[in-house]
Amino acid sequence: MKIYYQNVPHIGILVTYDLDGERTYDSLSTLSFFWMWISDEFSNAEVIEITDSNYRQLVEQGEI
Repeated sequence: MKIYYQNVPHIGILVTYDLDGERTYDSLSTLSFFWMWISDEFSNAEVIEITDSNYRQLVEQGEI
């Protein structure tokens, strides 16, 4: 499983991932809550940060 996240100032952490074949979106208030959530729920997942440099490629690939 791949989990994509973006740290958006004044908004929080926006998360995108596929769960049981469905695209899922979540948000968390802080990066520390995000990492706790990952370690509790998805410890085997590949975690990928969405940045300005990879955003376009991830959209083109249908990842986000």
